[in-house]
Amino acid sequence: MYKTGGTEVLELEQMDKPVPKIGQVLVKVKSISINFADVLVRRGHYPYMPDFPATPGAECTGYIERVGPGVKDFTAGQAVLVFGKPCYSSYLAVSQERVFPIPEGVDLDEAAALPVTYLTAWHMLHTMRRVREHETILLYAAAGGVGTAVLQLAKLAGARVIGLTSNETKADYLRKAGCWQVINYKTENVLSRVMDVTHGLGADLILDSVGGESFKDNFRMLNTLGQIIWLGISGGMPRGNILKTFARNPAPSYTVSVFHLFSIIQNRPLLRRSLQNLIQLLAEGKIKPVIHERLPLLEAGRAHDMLEQQQNIGKIILHP
Repeated sequence: MYKTGGTEVLELEQMDKPVPKIGQVLVKVKSISINFADVLVRRGHYPYMPDFPATPGAECTGYIERVGPGVKDFTAGQAVLVFGKPCYSSYLAVSQERVFPIPEGVDLDEAAALPVTYLTAWHMLHTMRRVREHETILLYAAAGGVGTAVLQLAKLAGARVIGLTSNETKADYLRKAGCWQVINYKTENVLSRVMDVTHGLGADLILDSVGGESFKDNFRMLNTLGQIIWLGISGGMPRGNILKTFARNPAPSYTVSVFHLFSIIQNRPLLRRSLQNLIQLLAEGKIKPVIHERLPLLEAGRAHDMLEQQQNIGKIILHP
C-alpha cells in the first residue's frame, strides 16, 4: 500500500527475499489470517496507522526457512505462528520474540486464525470478566471471527450465548454451533427478545463490537452487576455524550470496559503466555477456528470486500 483508499490500493509487488538479522528468523509464509483491522488500515481509519509504503496484516503461520545469528530456540523446518508483524507476504524476516512454535499435526490455517480473535475472546471472558457457569452473554456480530471464538470459549466455560446476526444463513450456523438464542437484528426487536428470553433480567455480559446507535440500548439489556465490554466501532462512534448515557442508565450497578488488543500485545509475557495456552487448546481439539474461505494472496482485495459486506462466517485465510 502506498496510500489509503479502496481495495484498489492493495498492490502485489515482487521483492527480494529478506535476510534474517541478529535475533530474527526467516519464515516462509503458508497461511495469512485477515482481520477487520486490516480493512481499517487500508481505509486510513485505524488508530495506529503505519508509515507508507505499508504491508497490511498481523498474523500468519509458516515454516522457518533460516535462523539468524543468536537464535537458539527455533530451527529450520519448524512450523511457527507469527503475530504482530505485517504479513501479507510470501516471506518474513521477524524477531524471534514474535514467533510461537506450533505443535506437530496442528492445521496451519486454523493456527493463523488464533491470535487476534481468540486472544480478544479469551481476555474478555477470562481476564476482564472471569465469566462463570450459567452466565448469559449477549454477543454482537456473533458469526464473525471474534464472535465464533467467543462462542467456543464461552461454551467451554459453561456460559450461554445470545448471538446477534444479520441474516438467516448466519443464524442457522449459530444455532448449530451451540448458541443458546439467536436474534436477527434486522428483522427482530433485539431489546424485547433479550429481555424476554432472560425473563426480564438482561444479560450478565454484553460484548459490543458495533457501537453506533445500538450502544445506548446495551444499558437497557444489562443485568444488575452486569458488564459491557466495548471492543469495536464497526457501526461508528455512539452519538451524543457517552458519559451522560452512563449516568442515565437505569441499572443500579454495572461496569463498562473497553478492550483493545494492543494493550495485550505490548505486554510480552502476558501475550506469550496467552497464545501458548490457546495453541495448546487448539492442539487438544478443544477449540477450532471457523474458516469461511481460503483465497490466494492476489485476491486480498476480494477478501476485504467480503469482510466489509459481512459475508463471512468466521475467518478468511490468504495463501501466498
